Amino acid sequence: MHNKFVIIDGSEVWTGSYNLTVNDTYRNNNNLVHVRSARVAENYQVEFNEMFQDRRFGPTSPANTPNPRVVVNNVPLEVYFAPEDRVIDRIIEKINAAQTSMKFMAFSFTENALGEAVLRRVANGLHVEGVVETTGSITQWSELPKFFCAGLDVRQDGNPYMLHHKVIILDDRITIIGSFNFSGSATDTNDENLMIIEDPAIAASYLAEYQRRFAEGRVPQGINCTTVTPVAP
Repeated sequence: MHNKFVIIDGSEVWTGSYNLTVNDTYRNNNNLVHVRSARVAENYQVEFNEMFQDRRFGPTSPANTPNPRVVVNNVPLEVYFAPEDRVIDRIIEKINAAQTSMKFMAFSFTENALGEAVLRRVANGLHVEGVVETTGSITQWSELPKFFCAGLDVRQDGNPYMLHHKVIILDDRITIIGSFNFSGSATDTNDENLMIIEDPAIAASYLAEYQRRFAEGRVPQGINCTTVTPVAP
């Protein structure tokens, strides 16, 4: 159970990458979004009841989100839960539809299908850059070495603690956030939640955080590109 969300009075939701811990409050880089919407709250209440009352977790979770696409104050918003909603497929769809750019901040980026989708879009002209948490970022499972060896401007984070974000920003107007790490566990096993928000003002807030984290990041060290398998376009 990897969710991090709070529902208040059936009318508002707090969610994001932020665990209710000392480290995530004071040390790790995180994000949190506050949405005032009864329909969005209903989505999260159904997910909560599924776990708290029905004891259904992970692959046993039903795909039963009542309002997967809503509009809140003229802002289109999508809500998904993993693993039942095949979240990774929707993320790839959004990346494939991007026109100019993708920026990301990732605690973990090990989902091969997502990495391959990114590199295919790069081969077709999409500008991609990002920051990844240093721990585990150059292992054989990480997508960071593939990105680096393909010439992407990717960095390991500069926080002496952790970069805990799970954020993708597309075309400076679409923001993908939540508890969902870009990993196989998040895709197939863990209980997760994810929002896709189409609003330039919200994207601008996340871009400001991205620029702070990118500025303090470091060029990856210790990657031998002769041992990294390229992805065919």
